[in-house]
Amino acid sequence: MALEHASAQKVNVQKLKDGLSSFRELVVHNFGEEVEYTFIKTEKTFTTGENKQLPNTTVLYLQLENKREFGYFQVLFDDQSNKILNIQLQDVKQPIPSLTIFWFFGFLATMVFAFNVYMIVQVRRSNVRKKWQKYLAIIFLNVPTIGWSAVGGFFFKLLNFQIMLGIGFSMMGYLNTVWSLGMPLGSLYVLWKLKNGLYETTDDDTLALGYNTAEIYK
Repeated sequence: MALEHASAQKVNVQKLKDGLSSFRELVVHNFGEEVEYTFIKTEKTFTTGENKQLPNTTVLYLQLENKREFGYFQVLFDDQSNKILNIQLQDVKQPIPSLTIFWFFGFLATMVFAFNVYMIVQVRRSNVRKKWQKYLAIIFLNVPTIGWSAVGGFFFKLLNFQIMLGIGFSMMGYLNTVWSLGMPLGSLYVLWKLKNGLYETTDDDTLALGYNTAEIYK
C-alpha cells in the first residue's frame, strides 16, 4: 500500500489492516474462496481537470469469477511508487452469461466483413470511374447497427455506423463482451449499380474518344 502518498498521510495502519481483512471477508462471502481473476483494462490519470480521480495514478480493472457469478475490482495505483492507494469491489454481481448466441453473432459479423471485402475487390477489378467514392461507401455506409452483448443481450441502434468494414468487437470481461454489425448498405448499393451497369466506366471514355476521332476524319 502507498502509505507514503499525500492522500494516505493520516491513515491508521491498524485500521487499514482491519479494513483489508473485512474486504477479504466481503469477497469470500460473495464469491467464495476459489476465485479466478482476469485483467480487463487500465486507465491513467495525469492531471485532475474535471476528473475526480487523483493525478498521476492508474486505475486497474480486474474481473473476478467463480463457477456461477462474476464481479469487478477497481484498484488505484500511485504511478510514482507503483503501490496501491485504494481497492474497491464494484457493485456488480451477475450470473456468468452463456456465449452461444454471442458467437453466433460473431459468425454473422464475419459474413458482413467478408462481403464488404468482396465488394472492395469487385470495385478494384472493375473499370468504373472514381473508385474511391465506392470504397468510401463500402467502408463507412454500414448502418443501422444490430448486435449482441454477453450481458445485455440483443440491441439495435438506428443511426449507429460501423466504419470498420461493418463490424465492431470487444471482449474485455463479460460486461464488455460485444459484437456489433452494421447492415452493409454501401456494399449492397454498389453491387446493385455494378450489376445493372449504372456506373460511368473507362469504356465510356474510350467510346467517346473514338466517336470524336471519327467526327474529325469525316
